[in-house]
Amino acid sequence: MLLPTINKELYEKSLREGLDDYSLIDYSIPKVNREDYETFDEYFQDTCNYINLKFRYTYGSKEKKKT
Repeated sequence: MLLPTINKELYEKSLREGLDDYSLIDYSIPKVNREDYETFDEYFQDTCNYINLKFRYTYGSKEKKKT
């Protein structure tokens, strides 16, 4: 299971600038392999976590749209 770690500096930069910054995509997170899981539910949950963790700092404009 993937464990989230938050880089507050990157997160705050993303929100402060209010722009989608695709240079903040986290390529260090390993992609999940279907063969490593016994059940589809575990695989699906980890795939969702993988996507969330990989792209979590790239959506700063969402915060700008709220205000």
